[in-house]
Amino acid sequence: MARTWSAVLARLGVPTGDGRIIDPAGGTSRDLPLPLLWQELSDDGHQRSRVVARMETLRIADGMVTATGSMLESAPWEVIEQLEAGVIGPSVDLDDIEYVMDDQERLVITKWRVSGATLVAIPAFAEVSLTLDPLPADPMNEPDAAPMDAMWASATPEQLPPADWFQRPDVDQLTPLVVTDTGRVFGHIAGWDTCHVGLPGCVTPPSSPTGYTYFHVAEQRTQDGATLPVGTLVAGPRHADAQLAFRAAQEHYDDPSAAVARVVAGEDEHGIWVAGWLLPGASAEALDVFRSSPVSGDWRRVGGSLELIGVCSVNTPGFPVRRVHFASGAQRALVGSFGITPTVGSFPAPGSMQVTKETDIARAQLLWALANTEN
Repeated sequence: MARTWSAVLARLGVPTGDGRIIDPAGGTSRDLPLPLLWQELSDDGHQRSRVVARMETLRIADGMVTATGSMLESAPWEVIEQLEAGVIGPSVDLDDIEYVMDDQERLVITKWRVSGATLVAIPAFAEVSLTLDPLPADPMNEPDAAPMDAMWASATPEQLPPADWFQRPDVDQLTPLVVTDTGRVFGHIAGWDTCHVGLPGCVTPPSSPTGYTYFHVAEQRTQDGATLPVGTLVAGPRHADAQLAFRAAQEHYDDPSAAVARVVAGEDEHGIWVAGWLLPGASAEALDVFRSSPVSGDWRRVGGSLELIGVCSVNTPGFPVRRVHFASGAQRALVGSFGITPTVGSFPAPGSMQVTKETDIARAQLLWALANTEN
């Protein structure tokens, strides 16, 4: 089966490393599919390139050119190796170009059409990436299903969670993780304005360019018969070693006995949310850890960007989500940790946290910091 990918090909309205600017309003695209090439040897422009993949979707919006597609079966193994190592990235190919010079003598491309992209060692934009999706599971090579998965493979619809439990939570502020008396799980694992407690300055959590593909590596059936890609909340072990590559780090969290919840992850204006259900087959030991400990995300560098690959219970989370405890209607404490808030009946109002948009520099700092810990 062909390996699929997603990419940010270009940033619009911001200068490239050599001072060119692509006007967001002037862009179009040739008809799909489009070629993705690989420059095997460095040369002027995109010379000495060969086609290694096809571009199947393309979007020009929100200050970016983004795309998805699939690798060709004939693509050399070196391309996959270099992408997974994060040493090459995409450079968009344009034709039908018109341009002017601005008052700072920068070339502004006012009319342009995407004709493809090329994987190169030094893309014109520093903030681009192409990320390979995880390999699909091969049933012939898979070990026997974990007891919990086997148990729910034959479950009746009444024993399965509703599909809407896995939708974006309907909350209007940063919300601590909530477990209801019916087993529904939802809340934020990190807020955009939350500073990492272990890094200098205010380093904030990164956004996922792939829609959390590297976290959604499990499957969950729902009452309506659908099967959703989901991730697993794990009650331990501790975070994987920071020196591990993403595949080894993923395996670190692959312990069925520690699984407590299956969730979908996403983003809203407040931060990174998860939504799903508490696994009925979770062990009592794992549930005790889950209820008493904060949870924390693990991000790894994949194809030039940071991706969430696991969420586990820890003593001290990197991005604490504040919550307010109430006793007899009076506020008693403000705790800087991200714990589990069990509820019965209606959902209690969480503590208020204002959200700003000035986080791009801090997220870049996190990318730099985590990349350096792996080198």
